[in-house]
Amino acid sequence: MKEIVVIHENDEWLVPLRAEFAERGVTATEWFLDEGEVRFSESPADAVYYNRMSASSHTRGHRFAPELTKAVLTWLESAERTVINNTSVLALEVCKLSQYAALERAGLKVPRTHAVVGKKHLLAAAQSFQQWPLILKPNRGGKGLGVQRFDDLASLESYLNSPSLEEPLDGTWLLQEYIQPREPFITRAEFIGQKFLYTVQVNTEDGFELCPADSCSIEAQFCPTDQSSEKFTITKRFDEHPILNQLEAFLRDNAIDVAGIEFIENAGGELFVYDVNTNTNYNQGAEQRAQVPRTGMGALADYLIECAKK
Repeated sequence: MKEIVVIHENDEWLVPLRAEFAERGVTATEWFLDEGEVRFSESPADAVYYNRMSASSHTRGHRFAPELTKAVLTWLESAERTVINNTSVLALEVCKLSQYAALERAGLKVPRTHAVVGKKHLLAAAQSFQQWPLILKPNRGGKGLGVQRFDDLASLESYLNSPSLEEPLDGTWLLQEYIQPREPFITRAEFIGQKFLYTVQVNTEDGFELCPADSCSIEAQFCPTDQSSEKFTITKRFDEHPILNQLEAFLRDNAIDVAGIEFIENAGGELFVYDVNTNTNYNQGAEQRAQVPRTGMGALADYLIECAKK
């Protein structure tokens, strides 16, 4: 069996995965990527490398972690090493607009979206968008951070002039139609090895910050979920829905091995996919309440061990 190397920038997110590996008698190597060097002219170890780099790394002070990870993955792939969630997947992780393009190519519906670079262009762009309410979100975000709903131009203008405004990391704003949900939930479908695992409903009544991790090393207001929260509920409602086959095909077409994909159902029953999380987490509290036969981290550990044995 080959060595398993987990590439990441958040130690807290690895705690449950370590436990699952330990139950199976396996110890994975952890490669924390924040700053450092890539010895491109040397040969990397022949191992299975699992990329868990997140678009939200900058919120933990790791501004250039994705850029360093891109260099590392390029090095690994040039040496023909096994990479789970490769460079093309990382590119999708840090660019929602690229996600929407790939989702549309797969025949999936995405919300109507316009991209805007430059704060001074946002009001005119919102006027030309001609649809209220609308969502303003960063193209490169993570955890649902920075997602705001506005019901009219005046409220958007007030926000843009407020001291709380933060520019997107890549300078690109997304104006997006607001999908009125049938119920106050979004649905997140989890996939491991490009195969469906389960879906979880997330209550959005308190806002859009939707990170399912049980604990985070950042302040609580930026990661409002924990193991005792009932905001996350595993559901079987979509287990037989055709969208799951479409999403699996999307994953295969884009070489995405592990992902959580979020979609919303409108009042007419239409499903709109709006986010692909290639650095996915699982809420253990929801798993325990649902008594799932396979936990997310357990299934992930099994998949990585299977890859390492091939």
